[in-house]
Amino acid sequence: MLKQYKTIKEISGPLLIVEGVADVKYQELVEVELPNGEIRRGQVLEVAADLAVVQMFEETRGATTAGSKAKFLGKTMEMGVSPDLLGRVFTGAGQPKDGLPPIVPEKKLDINGSPLNPYAR
Repeated sequence: MLKQYKTIKEISGPLLIVEGVADVKYQELVEVELPNGEIRRGQVLEVAADLAVVQMFEETRGATTAGSKAKFLGKTMEMGVSPDLLGRVFTGAGQPKDGLPPIVPEKKLDINGSPLNPYAR
């Protein structure tokens, strides 16, 4: 179940502090709905007690502590992959930047990769 909070405590540059959160995970994707209805995306950088620090992928201009809502999506960022990726140019959000059509993915992979085994380091 998606969790949505109207408890954005502070906005400082690309960071949002959301209070009163529960069951939020590190690197979880977040959609922030601005008072004008615009949706912007971000990612959880840190969780401590009932606070979450969210780094926005887009600018925070227009976001206010009153009227903005943060929805925690319960998943990390994934990107569709296939051999068609070779030679293509993408934005940081994985959207084609070269004017060619979107790729048809064969599978989706977590962009953060698998955790490293501390012993193998």
